[in-house]
Amino acid sequence: MQSDTYRARVNALAVNTSAAFFGANLFIGLSMGVYWLSLPPADFVAQFFPQFSNFLYTIMPLFLLMPVGLILSARLDWQNAPARRNWVIALWLYLAISLITIFYHMPLNVRLAAAIGSPVGDALDFYKSIALVGPVTEENSATIRATWLLGHIPRVLITLAIPVYALRAMRARSA
Repeated sequence: MQSDTYRARVNALAVNTSAAFFGANLFIGLSMGVYWLSLPPADFVAQFFPQFSNFLYTIMPLFLLMPVGLILSARLDWQNAPARRNWVIALWLYLAISLITIFYHMPLNVRLAAAIGSPVGDALDFYKSIALVGPVTEENSATIRATWLLGHIPRVLITLAIPVYALRAMRARSA
């Protein structure tokens, strides 16, 4: 049996990374989203990828560490059905966020990177082939901005649910 200290650490990793990731997504949606909506569409295209790249490096560690905490916590509580159920839901929600990122936002991000001549647009060429939109132009830049921001709403809601289910799992274990 694992020590209480180990359990507390992996539970803290699960809750803190998922809650911080929610906060980062909320910041992107509310602060950056409002800012991007205030820009003319052409300015949004010019500014999006450099700004996004700057805070991507701060939220990526949270995204990568979150499943570590969730998986280790679920493993510790596997014999407790109510706790396991909540950990598994949190893990499915993490998978949902991953799929939204890979198949919805990454292709749009790569299109926006390519629009300003970033090498990311060429390096991740595969994403262009699965993008919901064609190349970014002045005519479609407002639509791309709206598409990106509307697609971000489910991310915020799902990332809110992950720490909620992690906390529910912890409560279910102690009940």
